[in-house]
Amino acid sequence: MNIRTIRNNAFAATLLFGVATIATTSCVDDNGNYDYSELADIQVEGIPELTEVLAHIDNIKITPTITVNGKPLAANDPNYTVLYRFGHKGMGNFGYDYEAGKSIVWKEWKPTDGYGIDVPADFNTGMYILWLTITDNTTGAVFSKRYDVSVGSTTYEGWLVLCDEGDDNCVRLDMISKINSQRTEAIHDIAAGLPELHNATCVIAFPQGSIPGDQIHVLSSEGAYILDSETMECDPKEDELVANRFAFNPNEIIIKEDLFAAASYSWLQKYKICFSENGNAYVWVDGSGGAAYSTPVNTLEEGRDVEFKVAPYVGFNWTRPWAGNAAANMLFYDTTNRRFLLFLGGSNFSGSERMQLNVIAEPSADETCLFSYSTGKDLVYMQSTRRSNGLVYAVLQDPATGQRSIYGINMGGTKPIQELFLPNVSAPDFDKATQFAFDNRFPLLFYAVGSKLYCHNLGTQQTNEIATGFPQGEEITKIKFNLYRAVDYSELTNQSEEFMNQQFRLVVCSFDNTKGDNGGRVTFFDVDGMNNTAKAAEHYDGFAKIRDITYRERCE
Repeated sequence: MNIRTIRNNAFAATLLFGVATIATTSCVDDNGNYDYSELADIQVEGIPELTEVLAHIDNIKITPTITVNGKPLAANDPNYTVLYRFGHKGMGNFGYDYEAGKSIVWKEWKPTDGYGIDVPADFNTGMYILWLTITDNTTGAVFSKRYDVSVGSTTYEGWLVLCDEGDDNCVRLDMISKINSQRTEAIHDIAAGLPELHNATCVIAFPQGSIPGDQIHVLSSEGAYILDSETMECDPKEDELVANRFAFNPNEIIIKEDLFAAASYSWLQKYKICFSENGNAYVWVDGSGGAAYSTPVNTLEEGRDVEFKVAPYVGFNWTRPWAGNAAANMLFYDTTNRRFLLFLGGSNFSGSERMQLNVIAEPSADETCLFSYSTGKDLVYMQSTRRSNGLVYAVLQDPATGQRSIYGINMGGTKPIQELFLPNVSAPDFDKATQFAFDNRFPLLFYAVGSKLYCHNLGTQQTNEIATGFPQGEEITKIKFNLYRAVDYSELTNQSEEFMNQQFRLVVCSFDNTKGDNGGRVTFFDVDGMNNTAKAAEHYDGFAKIRDITYRERCE
């Protein structure tokens, strides 16, 4: 059910609700075709006036005791029919019945064992009415009573886990839901209405305090879609990312999205960046009139056709709050010409940004020169961090020798500064690593090869294998550190020390194919920067093969 459908059919629901609330007990009009003659003395106990459940986790479980004239009603007594009718308290419906030509306002459940029900709470969050009707089949008389049901949100806050399910890599969105300070639950397949997609690539969630509000996007090799931030629903006809976020149809699939919260109003993200399957990059400048993604920026002169391809990574200063004395520049990598390039950010709402990339001048004689920005190498990975107030790390590989190097470029000032260069990294299986994560507090690089996880000290060049406890065949599919995306951390609804330190835990996603389609696991590791290691803490199971994970934070 989509929120637009709810609004369009609200009138019908309101009429029915008005009729249903005339009375709460005895013989009442609940829209059934009944003969309202006198009933025997019927008493119902064991149903609370308000039942509270969590959407997609709990069941609506009702186990009443029913007596007639002081005697318990026998299970499945043929003289009585028990029916539960479930509907929105106020506006809302459960979709549209095209064959009947009307909205579906009520769900109806008949008990199959005794007189109780046990129904999954797979409904949108909100308040609902539960009508219990007992019909005397011999006279047609009806007893009816109304109860309230509150369906709480399980998707308000927590980890969004994007997976590939099955042999065909069907996209599925799961969640480690932070229900409250005492309860965290793993829930699965939460993106209702998402079309069948394959090969998941990216999930992004960013808080935005003004219209259009929080954003949640799911991206894959077959398309990208916007989810309703409250219901996690998607209408494939209306919520396709390109149709909603691009000024012009790029006629290509967008596979990754990121954002840079630079100097701007608190409710704006300043720059959104996305990458296509064809190596094109787009930049959205927030705050300008009619802002949207427009033409690719992978050209050296705005307005030209694309001149080269770029890797699907962007580097920027991740200091929070963003330092106003720093330039809002972003680092890209030209994969055609094997070089770093720069997007020159403008001042706050200046409109000075040009939709192009720029060659980075080589360091002058009085500046630190560790390497040339024209590297001649292939980019393997790039990550923004908070180290040194905006250090961007990159892993590059020599196409001739296969040797991998690590570059560090600081984006915290008015122009890029070379800070680190490790030309020949000698570490176990580093040339085979598929997953990387640079620490934000310590000079550490974590990388994964198969089921093994390593920690490499960028200063001492010492490498330690991390004891994960994973079986040999359990493949590590994603590792990352998850810095919060809020423009200013003072806006976060939770600013406790525990919550803020969550950003510095290493998130390790793995998959054990001996456990079938749901062999995915998320494990959180606490980093020990003094001893170049990390220790596994809690974990959550039951996911498919995890391709991306991000925390959905909430702001005031």
